[in-house]
Amino acid sequence: MATLNKDEYGQVVYAKMGEDVSTATDYSFILEPKRGTKQTKAVADGVALGTTNIYVNDELHEANKYLTYTVKEGDLDVSGIWRKRGEATMSETNVVIGDYDLMSVLD
Repeated sequence: MATLNKDEYGQVVYAKMGEDVSTATDYSFILEPKRGTKQTKAVADGVALGTTNIYVNDELHEANKYLTYTVKEGDLDVSGIWRKRGEATMSETNVVIGDYDLMSVLD
């Protein structure tokens, strides 16, 4: 589980998609605290497709199968357990939604 601090920003968070989403026409990244308001981030906010294999917390994230988002000032305004996941619009009739992953935000 990723661990960040409340009010921290500039850190990259990741969402595994479970399949290749490189042909998607749009991406979004969901950040949701256990208590608080769900935030949906778009490509204009900095959501991007991960295009190289990387390890995050000793877990392989395969190229084109994960999204990245760089946390902005004000995003992590509540401490506690957060959920995060990615969504990729493949076509008008096909949207791929990744599984939620947990992230801890410390006070």
